[in-house]
Formats: sequence, C-alpha cells, structure tokens
Amino acid sequence: MQDPDVPLYLHAEFLPNIRQITLYVSLPGTARFDGIRPDIQLSESRKAVTVSLSNPFEYVTETIKLPARVNDASRRVLKTPSGPAPKSDPNGTGDSSYDFSFRMQVDPDEEALAPRDELIDEFSPWTADEMSSSTRIRCRECAQVFLDSSLISKSVDRGTGESPTIGWIWKDLPSGNWAEMMDFWHCHKPDPHEGHEKDEKDTALEIEEQTAQTKGYGADSHVVAISGTVFVDVATFLLTETDCTGLKKGNDEEQKQNIAVSTPRTLDCANCNSIIGMEDPIAKGWRLLKANVSLNTSSISHEADLEKWEVHPTETIVAAQLLELIERESARRFVVHCGQKSGLVLWVFNPDMRYSNSSAGRSIMAQQAMKIFYQKSPDVDELLHPEIGNPSPLSVEELELPSMIFEAMSQALTGSNEMLPLSARRFNEWNVGLLSRFRREKA
Repeated sequence: MQDPDVPLYLHAEFLPNIRQITLYVSLPGTARFDGIRPDIQLSESRKAVTVSLSNPFEYVTETIKLPARVNDASRRVLKTPSGPAPKSDPNGTGDSSYDFSFRMQVDPDEEALAPRDELIDEFSPWTADEMSSSTRIRCRECAQVFLDSSLISKSVDRGTGESPTIGWIWKDLPSGNWAEMMDFWHCHKPDPHEGHEKDEKDTALEIEEQTAQTKGYGADSHVVAISGTVFVDVATFLLTETDCTGLKKGNDEEQKQNIAVSTPRTLDCANCNSIIGMEDPIAKGWRLLKANVSLNTSSISHEADLEKWEVHPTETIVAAQLLELIERESARRFVVHCGQKSGLVLWVFNPDMRYSNSSAGRSIMAQQAMKIFYQKSPDVDELLHPEIGNPSPLSVEELELPSMIFEAMSQALTGSNEMLPLSARRFNEWNVGLLSRFRREKA
C-alpha cells in the first residue's frame, strides 16, 4: 500500500543503446527518512519491481512494471547500498530527496532490443489510411461539428450541376521537404542538347514547364485545397472553406490592429470561440489543428451510443512534428516559438525512450516518449538569424507553433520535469523533460 504521508516514488528508463534500465527510488530528503533504506524485489518474470521500506515505514510499498525484461543478475544489483545524502531540486524549488539509482542489464532475448527504425514507427496520429468517407471532425471543447459527410450531399457541383459523391476523400500530404526537392530538381535539370535552334529550345522548355506544372513538380507548384478532399499532414487537416461548417473567422478589426498582415487569420469555433485553426492563403483553404479537434472515424451509424470520438494530447502532436523534422532535416536541436520574441530551445536527446513511473495520474505500464533537454531563450531571432560576424552557437531548426499549442507543450515539459527524480531533472544548463509519443496499437 501507499501512504500519502510517505511519498515513495519509482521511475525507470530504458536505455536501448547500452541495453540497460536505470531505476530511481526516491524518498523525501527530511530527517525522518535519514537511514531509511528501500528493499527492492524483482518479480519472477523480471518485468516488474516492488519496493518496500524498512522500519518504521515497513507498511509502505510500491510496484511498477519495467520498460523491458532485465536479466537474472539484476537481482544482485538491486541490493540496496548505504543511503545517499539528500539531493536538492536544481530548479530552486527548495525540495530535496534521497535518490537511490540502479542500472540493470536488459535480458539479451528481450524483444525491445530487436533492431528497428527509432523514428519511422508510425509516429503521426490520424493519417489518411485511418479515415473513412464518413469521418467527422468536431470541436474538442464543445462538440460543435466542423466536417460531416451528411452535409456534402446537399451541395451541387457548379460545373456540371450534379451532386458530388457522398463522403470525403482523404489524402496524406507529402513530406515537408517535397517542395524543396522539386525546386532543386527544377533548378538543376539537364541543359538542352547542343545544336538545337533557339526557337526549338524555347518550345521544348515551354512544353516542359507546362508538363511540370500539370504533374505538380514545377518550381511554382504547391498544394491547393480541393472541395470534397481532406489533405492530412502531421499537425493539420487542410480543407476548403465551403466544406467546413460551424467555424468563423477571427475578428477582422482585432486582426488588423494587433496582428501583422502576414499572420494567417485564426478560425474559431462558432459555438465556444475556441481557436480551431487558421486560414492558409497559399493553399486557398482552411487548416484545422489536430490538437484542437476530436474525430469520429466510424463508418456506421451516427447514433450517440455508437459514437467513439478520439482525441490526442497536444504534446503528442508536437512530438510528431519534431520527429518529422528529425527525419527530414537530420536535426536534433530546435528553436520553438509562437511568433513572440522569446521561446524555447529544445535538444531531442532521445527521440524514442521507454519509461515507467509511479506518479499519480501516470499508468504503471511502460510508456513511450521523447527525452527532451530544454531551456528558455529570451531572443529566438538572435539564434535563428545571428548578425554577420556572430555565428549562432547552435545548429538549429525552427518550429513555429500557434500560441495555445506552444503553451501546452511548455506545460507538458514543465510537468514532466517535476515528475522526474530530483537528480534527473537537470543536465548541465539544460532542464530535462519528456514529451509523450503517439503509439499506434498493432492490429
């Protein structure tokens, strides 16, 4: 059992590169716990540990499941050494704790050690393959519906006068570097063969340009919203304005007075005024933020008792964006901001970590996350665009987020930092935090 007056805390991290699990056992760093030592028992399956305390707290126990099975020699490792000196919170909260730590070797036959790609593990939630023609999108806060297949049947194709096919077509957008690749190809395509007359060259180039634009790989080509089709990327859904319902544009006067002309206008829920997305003038459409909506992907009845609406934590969406940038740019350090002067610098130390802990509100099962080192930056522009002669101290990529998404991510990092053992909350000048990753369940 757990005594609320005796906060025994367990935290375990799986380190796949060195095939070890680090286990932390933490007690408050007060005089009443001086000399109290934990007794740690490894389960028969070697997939869980149970920790109990010595007198006078022998009734206090806690159990967690480990992120991977450890070898049998770990039983000897878990024999408690002499108690450490109390550690103070490096963030200056005044808290202190006794932290015991142990490193256990993972069983060589453990499935978690099997070779796999740490990034390409279907890290993005809500892809086009998961959708059906009747998938619906609604407000996460008040359940106002924005996309409903029953509405499309009411529209009439202006060109033919015929009703379009009922239902939505869902398409995944290409990788974020698709436009750059096409532009590179266009600028470095082979020169025309020598000996051709000038007019023949001009004709050939004109035909090539037309073909490139038609097939979508011209220098000026870009994705444009299409009625009846929903384009899906890592963080948003792209639709036409006419396909959406229950949304309103942000206040015109407020936009003109307080927001730069180049800033996209927000799209708000007509019922509760929550920000749902923004206009995309280049794509001639509206982008709905995955983090601010819920989805029903069922292809059956709309009856309330059969409906299952899905939501994903904001931090999971941001984690997917970071993973996509890591895969595309091979970068691990990012300047993240919301258009303001200040922001955060993130160092993705481990993009695919398994951990488990005994914090309230956390599952005792192993969880998947990104281990992030982070620090505040008072001037993000100085890092992104250093003055001539002042090279940036870091090689960084930029990620700009809507303000509410940025705040939610910042709170997730701060909350996870406070969840960690005191001795694991800092790495040199960096704070340490976790961002939960999306994990698609295997069928």
